[in-house]
Amino acid sequence: MKKISYLSILILFAMQSYAQSENKVDLTLEFEATEYDSGIVLFALFNSEDSHMVNNYKEASSSFKDGKAKIIIENLPEGFYSFSYYHDVNSNGELDKNMLGIPKEPYGFSNGQEGNFGPPNFQESKIEIKTDTVIQLKIK
Repeated sequence: MKKISYLSILILFAMQSYAQSENKVDLTLEFEATEYDSGIVLFALFNSEDSHMVNNYKEASSSFKDGKAKIIIENLPEGFYSFSYYHDVNSNGELDKNMLGIPKEPYGFSNGQEGNFGPPNFQESKIEIKTDTVIQLKIK
């Protein structure tokens, strides 16, 4: 009976050590609007090629004040990520598009990528996050 108790305690310690070994980091995005100083920025983070531009791993939004907005995503596991964002100038919760489907509001992707007839793929836009990271973005 004592062997089972000792084994259980050993397993619990091993599980706790494993859980603590996964390094968690924070991602901070600082947005500066150069044309419009109001509205909100909507942000989506993706953590794999399969989920890229399909299923948001994390999402957040922030209002612009004096042309600036900040989003902080806390406790991310180290790894490769991609993201997209857009400046919802009129705060209607949608990326407004023209008759051809081309966005009328400012938008962007991680790694400075631009979409050509659609968003860039994960390999083009992925970034590696290994430590607390601050990314500054100018929205044009």
